[in-house]
Amino acid sequence: MMKKRSPFSIFAGFTLAVLGGMIFNLGGIFAGRSALLLKDLEIYLSWVFLIYPLLLTVRGDIEGILSGKLGTAIHLGSIKPTWKKNNSRFYELSGLVFFLSVYDGFIVSISATVISMFLGLSANFFQILIISITTFSLTATISMILTYTLTFWIFNRKGDPDVYVYPIMSAVNDILITIMFFSICILYRPWNSNLYLFLGIPVLVVIAGIIVFYFIRFGSVDYVKSSLKQALPIITLTTLIASGTGTILASLHELIEEFPVFLIIYPAMISTVGGQGSILANTTTTKLHLGTIKPAFSFLKSSEFISPFGGILLVGIMLNLIYSVVGTLISPEGISLYLYGIILTILLLSNIMGFLVIGMLASFAAFITFRIGLDPDNFVNPILSSGSDLITTALLSLSFIIFF
Repeated sequence: MMKKRSPFSIFAGFTLAVLGGMIFNLGGIFAGRSALLLKDLEIYLSWVFLIYPLLLTVRGDIEGILSGKLGTAIHLGSIKPTWKKNNSRFYELSGLVFFLSVYDGFIVSISATVISMFLGLSANFFQILIISITTFSLTATISMILTYTLTFWIFNRKGDPDVYVYPIMSAVNDILITIMFFSICILYRPWNSNLYLFLGIPVLVVIAGIIVFYFIRFGSVDYVKSSLKQALPIITLTTLIASGTGTILASLHELIEEFPVFLIIYPAMISTVGGQGSILANTTTTKLHLGTIKPAFSFLKSSEFISPFGGILLVGIMLNLIYSVVGTLISPEGISLYLYGIILTILLLSNIMGFLVIGMLASFAAFITFRIGLDPDNFVNPILSSGSDLITTALLSLSFIIFF
């Protein structure tokens, strides 16, 4: 007979599993270090720090939908955990994610242009459009390949993709989107030529052709139609929310200049809070789909909820201790022990407060959407991604302003 595990054993096991997945958020530190390259581009493209957090947030939205729906589909058996001879749902989901990425690139371009005008920044809509859609489409393609591969590998080894995939891919995507954004800006050189038109327009034509083919092939499928009907409004909303994040960061360029460590820790910080919320949301929505829990708010008082919630919060605290050390070590400017203490305090307060808000939002959103007959995977992760980025950015910014 199998020995019954104690509550502490369950808590410790879950916490270690979450830490194993979220430790990859350290990649966000290196994304932040790479983002310092954007400071040089700001001379030519004044909207760089306006659009950068939008790119991070929106990529997180799309990855949240992909990892959430893929995790559920793998558990339900509607997608096989293999690249060979997969079900139709595999191709429906892949095309859906690619289309949503391109759509988000379009919405980001409009938002960034409007906000640039509001902030008095010079912005060319077509430049932003071509750069955004090129960045998103290339990143989405690479990200999907990595997400599928990772999900299949984890599931086939008896692991839970809902715990590992989003945190790992969130860190990977932060690095991908940062490097891709910087590289495409350098390649297109929109500040001194029309090269972005000669290179970008053919890219847009190819992307449009792929989308047209997808809708001809799968546009009439109920899964695609229902997913689009539910996902498009919420993605539009979350992108607009992310615009607030971009506005905050763009207005803090002087802080970034004076304290580059702020930009170094930024991607890791927002990815961590988003990852914490996503793990809580994905494990909850999978249980709802499987029928192992009911969408009743009384569940929030049970040990089955409190134990994972506490474990995820503890992991966030541990990770931010690591971020404070690594971030200060790789900062281009020396940091005193006093300054390190302030940075650590800011990170811990921002993470704890951010996750308390996002964690409860994740749980309530999952229950409410499920109870009214909608698919939580279409709603919860996008809301979490944009919400966590906005809340964390606001908390970080407010803390830096107060302390400095």
